Formats: sequence, structure tokens, C-alpha cells
Amino acid sequence: MNADGEIKKSHYHILLTFDGPVTEKQVIKLIDPLNTPLPKKVGSARGLVRYMAHLDNPEKYQYSRDEIVGHCGADVESYFELTKTSKMSVMKEIITYIYENKIDNYADFLMICIQHSDDWFDVAINYNTLAINKMIDGMWLKKKNELR
Repeated sequence: MNADGEIKKSHYHILLTFDGPVTEKQVIKLIDPLNTPLPKKVGSARGLVRYMAHLDNPEKYQYSRDEIVGHCGADVESYFELTKTSKMSVMKEIITYIYENKIDNYADFLMICIQHSDDWFDVAINYNTLAINKMIDGMWLKKKNELR
């Protein structure tokens, strides 16, 4: 939607990637039948995909990652992989959540992650699982000791 609430004309954003170098002339020849604006070279494909889905602009309509279509072997999910800094931030959120909510069961925690966000679930099953498990074990021990 536009700022005035009017629905925008339907349109698509396309990201072309190539395995090797290509010239602007080759790209223009490729897209010419599509009757599109001239293409622009981007510095970060990951940044462009995030921009096209409005992931970093909460005031705009949020497109689902499932709506992004990859063709010819394009791995759309790779554009959403967390950076090292993002993983650290998510890990801090997770540890804080476990502590504040007294989570003492890993199975329950994984279900919370699934409901909360893909980023939480990704971190919970692919990164720092030992640290998360130790935190949950610590919460379980703390609760057990409080009951004595």
C-alpha cells in the first residue's frame, strides 16, 4: 500500500545471480523481452532480498519468506542465514527468555522456539545447543533446589 492507503500496482522484484562474470550488455539482452526497467548492480544479494521482503522495514507490508521464489537452483533460504552478530543477539534473547520464564525442559523450549520465530528455532537446533541445554539444566536444578 502507498502511504495514503491506496493499494499499489502489482509488481515483482527480480534478483539475477550468475556463477561467473557477465556484462551489463549480456544482462540487458537477457531481460529485454520482459519490458522492465534497466537493471542495477547490487553490492549485497542478501541485503536486496531482505529489502524486497521488507524484513528490515516494519512499517511496510511484511512478505513471507515462503512467497519468495527461487529458480534454477537458487537457494532462497541462504539469503536469510543469520550473521555471527545476529546469532549472538538471538542467543542473548533466548538465554534471557529461559531465565525470566523459568524454562526447565528442552522439549517445551523447542516448541516455544517454533512458535516464536525461525531465528530462535535455527539457533536452538543448529548453534549453541550445549549452552542452551546447560542453561535449561541450570534452571531445572535451581527449581529443584528451591523445592527443598
